[in-house]
Amino acid sequence: MAYGIKTGGRTKGVQNKITKEVKGKLQLLIDKTIDELSTANLSVSHKLKLLELALNYTLPKLAHTYNEVEQKVKSYTVEVLE
Repeated sequence: MAYGIKTGGRTKGVQNKITKEVKGKLQLLIDKTIDELSTANLSVSHKLKLLELALNYTLPKLAHTYNEVEQKVKSYTVEVLE
């Protein structure tokens, strides 16, 4: 048994075969459904909701990134002159 060394299976970065097939079929289903939708039957809010739901299954979700900015504390001295 190799410790920390990958000795078999898929190489790094290659998609799972089943995942690739499922994503392809979902994309085809979504495309056909959008083509068949009648715009007269749906309101604008329903169309937007449908697109929002469909995009969750077709586009990858992006990770949140945060930039930490170092805040330097500035000190001021106030002198009152009379």
